[in-house]
Amino acid sequence: MLLPESIYKHDNDLKRIQASYLSSVRSISLILNIILFLAICIFILCLLRVIMYEEAISKTPTSTLPIPHQSKQHKTIPRKEYYYDYEPYLKNVTLTPKNKTRRFFYVDLGCFDGRDIDYFLHFHSAAIARLGTLHIIAFEPDPINFSSCKLTQQRYRPIQGTVYDVAIWTENGQVRYASEKGQKSKIDSNSALYVRSVDFSIWMTENFRVDDYVYIKFTIEGAEIPVLEKMVLDESLALVDHLEIEWHDELSPDFEPRRIALECMFDNFGMDFFYMINPVDLRHAYNMKENFEAVPKDRGWRLKDPLARFFYKTRKEVPDLLIERLQQRQTKLPSN
Repeated sequence: MLLPESIYKHDNDLKRIQASYLSSVRSISLILNIILFLAICIFILCLLRVIMYEEAISKTPTSTLPIPHQSKQHKTIPRKEYYYDYEPYLKNVTLTPKNKTRRFFYVDLGCFDGRDIDYFLHFHSAAIARLGTLHIIAFEPDPINFSSCKLTQQRYRPIQGTVYDVAIWTENGQVRYASEKGQKSKIDSNSALYVRSVDFSIWMTENFRVDDYVYIKFTIEGAEIPVLEKMVLDESLALVDHLEIEWHDELSPDFEPRRIALECMFDNFGMDFFYMINPVDLRHAYNMKENFEAVPKDRGWRLKDPLARFFYKTRKEVPDLLIERLQQRQTKLPSN
């Protein structure tokens, strides 16, 4: 019995549809396999790049930093005494010339893009001329910020300067470091990236002298607490004349009480709190070419900005106080 012609046509159409469907499925499957293959290749390349980058950091440092000897006992730093009742010492005192060999260091911990170097050179030009030959030493472990900081330092070629791609810490070696594309990069125990680290207090005792003038700026996202605590313990803080610190109490609940304890210890090292400054005000004064006196300063702890800079400075020593008083007396004497 012969089937109607319409049934044959229906079967042929069905076969064509099935063949077209199978062809489409094969094409889609092929495309998906190609995409999957490319994704796997990209993942493998990224993984190899991360591994090679970590090996490059750990095995081939890009700068030569004098690493202190961890086993070497720190130097005994002479402690200076400070007095306020200096009138009795004015007898039989003569003015002496300043130490021409005194060195002046600006140490930038957490250089970021180098803007604080610009600020320092702009606002403290008078102190630079008065305190001796300036040396700028900066530390910035973040690869992106390291390049920016290096470029800033190179703009001031007449000034001796060095930038290290090393993290400031309490031990020599390596430390886990979170790099947030150049923003808020910090030491982080949960990060998979390692960078070189230096024991800052030991490094200071091996590179600075008591008669050096040392200005240190801390913007190291919470690492300032353990670093300063170690500087207090081994007394390397006695080498510092001026501190500019960005505290980060918000990063840990125990940071605020530890900061308060540190500020109490600053007093034992002859350092006083001077004022707080908002970095926005600092940048505005810099852009307007104003001097440091024009920057608003908070001396009453009213500034609540978490990025506020705290400034601490050593009290003047007896010889400096005597010289100032003698100079004042000489200016008041009538000329012959």
